[in-house]
Amino acid sequence: FENEYNPVHYHSSHISGVGYLKVPENLGETSQKSKLQNPNGKLEFIHGTKMFLSESNVKITPKVGDFYLFPHYMMHNVYPFKGKGERRSMSFNVSIDENIFDVFSGK
Repeated sequence: FENEYNPVHYHSSHISGVGYLKVPENLGETSQKSKLQNPNGKLEFIHGTKMFLSESNVKITPKVGDFYLFPHYMMHNVYPFKGKGERRSMSFNVSIDENIFDVFSGK
């Protein structure tokens, strides 16, 4: 709902994901002058260090049906949106059996 958000965080499992079931029509739009800096309702992934020609964060304006998978350690947040409507998403975390995880992680 309007002004709902999720602060920067990460998860303790191995794989995380989020899918968008419903988004307001005006998600990502505001009367803000600079559309490039407008975080209204966006999902943000944060990783690494900002360097020349390299961004450390990516902001995404989700659409219904979008689905994102990411490693558990990736910092992320969801900005509040200004306007009427409802943003509905589903999220999950997957923990892989340690024996299988060790095989694929080189342990």
